[in-house]
Amino acid sequence: GEALAWIGHFPPGSLYGQLCQLLAMALGDRDPLATAGLLAESLSVTTRHQLLAIVHARTRKKRKAAGDISDQLRGLSLREGDPPQDSRDPQDPQD
Repeated sequence: GEALAWIGHFPPGSLYGQLCQLLAMALGDRDPLATAGLLAESLSVTTRHQLLAIVHARTRKKRKAAGDISDQLRGLSLREGDPPQDSRDPQDPQD
């Protein structure tokens, strides 16, 4: 109980879920309602943690794709016949 109170405000997902499961096992049949509550809490924290990880990965992937597209658009020219612009400096005599 006291360990749960210490980390209850800002729980690291895996630690909090495991602690809830351990407390539920310790309570067992003595308090079925508290046991069910702890198991539900463990499941919700684990699910929320997994969902946040999925959302973060998708967001990172979309940002990367948007960066790739913006790089491609930067090289386009509005004038006909102009070659696509290169990332190199046009004043650079090394061409």
